[in-house]
Amino acid sequence: MSFTMEDFQRQYAREHFPRLSAAEQREALKLLSPERLREILQSLPPEERLAGLPPEQIRRYLEQLKAGRPAKPRKPRRKK
Repeated sequence: MSFTMEDFQRQYAREHFPRLSAAEQREALKLLSPERLREILQSLPPEERLAGLPPEQIRRYLEQLKAGRPAKPRKPRRKK
């Protein structure tokens, strides 16, 4: 089996992605489709997915799920 240009590009990306800065890695991840990014994130254990979030943000999200509301922040109410 021959080593194709596509094989080389995959190998190169695997070897060099860790060397990129965090900002460069984020830029590279933005190139992925939302479905592919979701698939990658779902492959991580929950502890790793939640590791960078503050506890209050996690708590708010869980409360919204329990209440059946969408995960978006609520708009402020108008003063009467």
